[in-house]
Amino acid sequence: MIKFIACDLDGTLLNSSKELPRDLRATVERLNKIGVTFAPASGRQYYKVLEQFEPISRNFMYIAENGAFVIKDGEVIVRDCLSGAVALDVIKRTRKLPSVYPILCCEDCAYMESSVGGYKPVEVGQYFRRLEFVPDLTDYCDTKNILKVAVYTPNDAYENIYKKLPEYPESAQIILSGREWVDVMKIGVSKGSAIKKVREICGWDKSECMCFGDYLNDYEMMFECGESFAMANAHEDLKKAAKHIAPSNDENGVMKSIQKWFGL
Repeated sequence: MIKFIACDLDGTLLNSSKELPRDLRATVERLNKIGVTFAPASGRQYYKVLEQFEPISRNFMYIAENGAFVIKDGEVIVRDCLSGAVALDVIKRTRKLPSVYPILCCEDCAYMESSVGGYKPVEVGQYFRRLEFVPDLTDYCDTKNILKVAVYTPNDAYENIYKKLPEYPESAQIILSGREWVDVMKIGVSKGSAIKKVREICGWDKSECMCFGDYLNDYEMMFECGESFAMANAHEDLKKAAKHIAPSNDENGVMKSIQKWFGL
């Protein structure tokens, strides 16, 4: 029996207008009654995900920062930090690129440099609830618990960021987490690694876990859950990795699949 469901947000649970399903609250309440934990799993900051989901239910587990940070019952159960030296190097390299904005994502807050003149793109604002502007990000690399460096561009992130960064084979990984985003994280950290740790902590077998995703930052979790779903609108590589295909995010695919599976 399924006891745990991890669900990506953008392109998966949220529709193209960034709206939550109308039947999410009722569905989660029914899942809770039969002992199933529902976990939003996102590259977003924990505080932003909490802001969106806490009004619906207080029983969520939160997998944030693409798996680097997991909260259960208000307690941190997973915290995988990036090396300050790697963060420093990424910031120095990306701040030189045109229309590219590094964001230092720490446990307490996210930070951007005030040299951007207070520029806060809509794409940045919708992912961070706690965001401060500081004179120099490099001042924070040795003093903060760094979960990742998120790098944003309004242009093609693959061409303008991903291809411009070097490899960090011993300490970090570079993840294309969206069409406009690149995340630099501790090596081996992903939504999949977070789910594996959650399973160990909670005593859940892989066969008791389900997940939903649409993009490449969801790839690893497809292999950590016995029942994995890629959305109809998902990246083709994710569809190949998933066990099932759910209707698209604009067809309320996650809720329809869960309701069908559990007979809700």
